[in-house]
Amino acid sequence: MVEVERVIYPHSDRSIIEELKARGIRKVLSYGPMELPNGVRVLGKGKTGIVVLTEDLKALKIRRADSPKETLEIEARIQARAEGVAPKVFDFGRNFILMEHVNGRHISRGDVDVLPKLVEKAHELDSRGIQHDELVRPWKNVLRDEGGNVYILDYDDASIRPNPRNVTSVLTAFGLVDLAKEYSRVKDIKYVLERLSQLFHA
Repeated sequence: MVEVERVIYPHSDRSIIEELKARGIRKVLSYGPMELPNGVRVLGKGKTGIVVLTEDLKALKIRRADSPKETLEIEARIQARAEGVAPKVFDFGRNFILMEHVNGRHISRGDVDVLPKLVEKAHELDSRGIQHDELVRPWKNVLRDEGGNVYILDYDDASIRPNPRNVTSVLTAFGLVDLAKEYSRVKDIKYVLERLSQLFHA
């Protein structure tokens, strides 16, 4: 267990610390695959935030002190709109998002067994008007758990749009360019799932 001040990165920021403490977040666990320069371990580190594990085993994204974004509130609201596809959001503020922690691993190009589920989740984002913008490279933004469920993470670059293209992005990422083009034309998710079944269970 470490004081929350130790995961404010890359330098201390009083406003971030005060907001976290006002929400009752004073300590976090030193746990995860990445290590900060001060030796504290974290779940993840990106251009806008650090993700840590809380005492009650939730994931906490804390805005970086040098983040190009002044707030995480828009990201949090979009992620909350994506509930069921994304980890559930429990609370958020200008400097943090408290969410469900998914115990899983990032997918790779070899994880074609979860592709139908991932396509369904991408279609769900499309139906909610959410453009993720990072699913052309899903390897860093999609987790799979031991049960084969998939979760789409990181809504930092996401936006609300009238015609999202998450399904075509996922299909293209897995090299299924022709199927992505066909989906763009017909917009029939059942057809895509049937074709995936034929391609990978033939």
